[in-house]
Amino acid sequence: MKRFTIAKPELWKSFILLTLIVTSIVQTIILWDYHPTYQAVQSETQLTTVDESLQRRANQVIIPTQAVVHDNNAVFASKNTPKQLMRVIRDSFEASEFKPLAVKNVPSFYTDINEGLELILPEAYYADTLSYMLPGTYSLSGKIPQRILIYMDENAFNIRAIMSDQSIWEGKLTKVGNGDVNSLFLKNSSRTMKRVTYTDERVNYIPVIGPEMNELFAYDVSSIQIDTRLDWMRDTFFPGDPNVQEVDPASSIGALTNGVSVGEYDATLNASRYRNLSRNSTERDTALGLDSIVEFVNFHGGWVDEASENQGLSLRFDAITPANKGFETTVFRFHVKGYPVFSQREAFINNDAIDLSTLRVENDGAQVRSITRHHLEIDRLITVGTTQLANANEVLSTLINSGRFENVTEIRIGYEIEYNEDTSRYVTFSPNWFVREAGRWVPYNQADGWTERMMYRGLE
Repeated sequence: MKRFTIAKPELWKSFILLTLIVTSIVQTIILWDYHPTYQAVQSETQLTTVDESLQRRANQVIIPTQAVVHDNNAVFASKNTPKQLMRVIRDSFEASEFKPLAVKNVPSFYTDINEGLELILPEAYYADTLSYMLPGTYSLSGKIPQRILIYMDENAFNIRAIMSDQSIWEGKLTKVGNGDVNSLFLKNSSRTMKRVTYTDERVNYIPVIGPEMNELFAYDVSSIQIDTRLDWMRDTFFPGDPNVQEVDPASSIGALTNGVSVGEYDATLNASRYRNLSRNSTERDTALGLDSIVEFVNFHGGWVDEASENQGLSLRFDAITPANKGFETTVFRFHVKGYPVFSQREAFINNDAIDLSTLRVENDGAQVRSITRHHLEIDRLITVGTTQLANANEVLSTLINSGRFENVTEIRIGYEIEYNEDTSRYVTFSPNWFVREAGRWVPYNQADGWTERMMYRGLE
């Protein structure tokens, strides 16, 4: 009897321990392998109160259109920002007789251009980008403009555009309103630009003389405690949801799930991801546009905090990345002092990869499916040195001589961000030339040593 009474508590302890182990395994399976079989979520829950300082309207999100001025046989950077130029165009002109040229009459895009303004548009989200900027009685028939030229011809203003199908359109511009037309052709004489045409017919301009740029240093001052970030994610993505459970698959990772959606936070990288795993059954008349994506970000964490923004940190539209199985990703890229930021990819939750320099929103056309972001906040940018960048010809020679140029679709000047994961949490921004090569952004002179790659979708 004595031995039986001693063994009984040990038996209960073993039973309780076994129960805890099984419960932990079940919760982990729920998080990683859950596939809902019931009705899909019809709409995203939004917070009743949102930090207005972190919100943006769609027209406040900067879309990095490039603007250059043609002056006879030379090309210069414009003195105006693209947003200023678009406002002047809208206030100054109306278009007429704007239509595609017959094939036999198609000139080179730059034929007869002596003085002109050229706008290089990013991977366009809307087919009506041009009609929004330029009022008039014409239809683009769903064509998406890639390059726009406004030029003078015998004292008359004209417009020429090349569309995504490489068709060329021309039209007349009628002066209306009180816009300062002369300001359209103000050039920065100290910044001569070189046109680069890629193998897929994409075009952009790069400075002939590489600039001298500051090397920057800053501390990440955002909260990186798992409990604090999980509370934020619970309020942001699961407000008022009584079914939310916390799952902790690793010491540096926290996660929440309600059985349909999952919110994950990686404290090592200070990055989070929210995934809606529901099977959408809602039919929409129109696909999600940039307005809808911006609104989703507004109500699910917002944009850059005011202190960081005052230091020159911002999130700007970068691209629309097509993905398989009908999913597409809208990418907003960090910029510092107006230059884009690029990063190497790091291992993230469940062995996915995250670009520490972007905010990415994925949708299936009718419903947002995920948002992945880094929570970088800085209170002060410190200049710690300068770097003289290579000239354009040196960059192009490096790419051509190494046989890489045929895979390049864009060249930019920007910053590489290196994120220190120690307690001090500091970041460095190092200037360089970057190329989009085979769908990934890498330094032009470090292709073999860099591991940046396209983001894995992370949705089953």
